[in-house]
Amino acid sequence: MVNEVKNEQELFLRMTVNERIQHFLLLTSFIVLVITGFALKFPELFLVSWVVSVFGEDVFELRGEVHRIASVVMVAVGFYHLIYIALTKRGKKLFKDMLMKKSDLSDLRKSFSYFLGKTNEKPKYGRFSYIEKMEYWAVAWGTVLMGLTGMVLWFENTFLPVINVAGMDIATAIHFYEAILATLAIIVWHFYFVFLNPDVYPMNKAWLTGFLTRKQMEHEHPLELKEIEKDKGKEDIDNA
Repeated sequence: MVNEVKNEQELFLRMTVNERIQHFLLLTSFIVLVITGFALKFPELFLVSWVVSVFGEDVFELRGEVHRIASVVMVAVGFYHLIYIALTKRGKKLFKDMLMKKSDLSDLRKSFSYFLGKTNEKPKYGRFSYIEKMEYWAVAWGTVLMGLTGMVLWFENTFLPVINVAGMDIATAIHFYEAILATLAIIVWHFYFVFLNPDVYPMNKAWLTGFLTRKQMEHEHPLELKEIEKDKGKEDIDNA
């Protein structure tokens, strides 16, 4: 019994301090961009009204400056992440584990079968599920697209002579609709799996603490846990 309790309390590293800082900066800059961006199009939006009620009417005049500062932070985090996955051992491993595989398609089919009640067995995931991989690449794509179109809109006087009014209108439309898509994806999809998913409710704390318990690993990442224990067994043999 004591060993079982001890095993349940065993912690496994999910996100390092470095990765959590990256995530926090991405999270905060994204939220600020959403509020300050939609404030221009939808000044009556609940979040916008709430910010104005807390900080006063003058805060709206700073909307543009705050939006641009947040965009610089997000792009900077993106560039740092590229360096991280290119030059660090853990970063390279993260990138490799984020690549889509054939097994992800199989897991997707198994998930549909499970949710439709055709099977009682959920797919077993490794370090990252197909859901987490899709989110990762969606963020990467969204950051590039929003960064490029945002730069065009920011430096309008520079780009207008090059791409003319039609090009500016296209950049504006892409920036706006990608913002809506990204916001819905985070709120409906990502927030659900982090906060509302019954398997982790009320919250998956890995983004705060950096660790998952053995029970969580067994439930969410059993294949990764199996690999970790296999490697640990090899180390014990080598050190014997």
